[in-house]
Amino acid sequence: MNHFPIFILHNFSPFSKTSKLKLFLLLILLFFLGCSSTKRFSSDNNTEFSSSSTIRVLLDNNSNELTISVNDEVLISDDSKKLAIVKSGNKLRFSEKSGELNLNVGDAKFSSEKFYITPATDNAIIKINGKQYRGRISIFIIDSEIKSVNQIGLEDYVKGVMTKEMPIGKGNENYDALKAFSLCARTYAFNKINENKNFFDIYPDTRDQVYGGADGETEYTNKIVDETKGQLLVYENEPAIIFYHSTCGGQTEDVSNVFSKKNIAYLCGVKDGEEPYCKISPRYEWTENYSELTFIDRLYKAKLIESNKYRLSDIKIKSRFNSGRVNELDIIVNDGEEIQKTIFLVSNQIRSIIRSGDGKSILKSTLFNINLDDDENIVITGKGNGHGVGFCQWGAIGQSKKGIDYIEILNHYFPGTTIKNLYD
Repeated sequence: MNHFPIFILHNFSPFSKTSKLKLFLLLILLFFLGCSSTKRFSSDNNTEFSSSSTIRVLLDNNSNELTISVNDEVLISDDSKKLAIVKSGNKLRFSEKSGELNLNVGDAKFSSEKFYITPATDNAIIKINGKQYRGRISIFIIDSEIKSVNQIGLEDYVKGVMTKEMPIGKGNENYDALKAFSLCARTYAFNKINENKNFFDIYPDTRDQVYGGADGETEYTNKIVDETKGQLLVYENEPAIIFYHSTCGGQTEDVSNVFSKKNIAYLCGVKDGEEPYCKISPRYEWTENYSELTFIDRLYKAKLIESNKYRLSDIKIKSRFNSGRVNELDIIVNDGEEIQKTIFLVSNQIRSIIRSGDGKSILKSTLFNINLDDDENIVITGKGNGHGVGFCQWGAIGQSKKGIDYIEILNHYFPGTTIKNLYD
């Protein structure tokens, strides 16, 4: 049984006799439960969430059930009407049956193709299962799975990304790096909006940008986003394609060597200062160690060899890009008798197959040297962290510490680009 009051608005019309009775009962309910005054709602439930300055963040890929705990008062609606105001302490139980989305709140039951959860007061934050979100949450079914999406203003979205993707630093030392990054995050998101996907625009993790909702905000980073409000990085009057990474290791990479077969003028490799700006990064230099068994097992799991009984004969760097990053890596293995074969790995494929020594992450970068010692152990010594294309986050921090402003930082990593305001 539900122990928390629910203010139901379902099918309310003030002009019918039935509605007058409902109004009378609601007034009694308000008297006994001590509810706050009735909220005001716009005539169009979806107007503020339909413009190009909002973004849809996919929060969950669930099966056929989803339960949400309501921490603050929220409004439940569908595409045509307001259904209920749900008080704090209630649980929203969504379920899928035969392609239909059902919602149970205590003893109240609703069915719809889509539900929206919106703060019941202006500018409030939705608190769901311990996480805080601005905007609203939409719940619906795709391919028999219940999906939840945070629909939010573009500026608020960027605020939720800042601290999840960039070190804040102490005082104002990272100020211009953070300003520069706010344009990267906003431009990346703007491009995602314009891809016009069916039900969401962007993932909340490393598949796109890490998004922390309102929990990812700070007063300091919010101020920075407000200062760059609407600013996009553009090239020849079109939003720039944005890539960024942690640490370039002294030289960024041509996009054509990693993500695209064609060159993009502003995504060419650049030197990160005479003394690399990103040298301050904790990932500027690193070492990974592997046993022969571990290395062979990585190849086996990647289905590059049919057995993990092979032995290593040799490892050779066949070619490098101009940046120094490994383009082609040859791994020669044998079966201990007569059969010998060569495994060819290229570019970023190297990172995902070899991985770190402990196997917990992909290899930090392809800017490395590799050695096979007399005991058949493999040692990789490298520089940088990430694919190396575009904006070097620690390089930007290094420049910010030297007093270089955000426009110059952006020009360094995206040469030839300019800034345009989305809202002009």
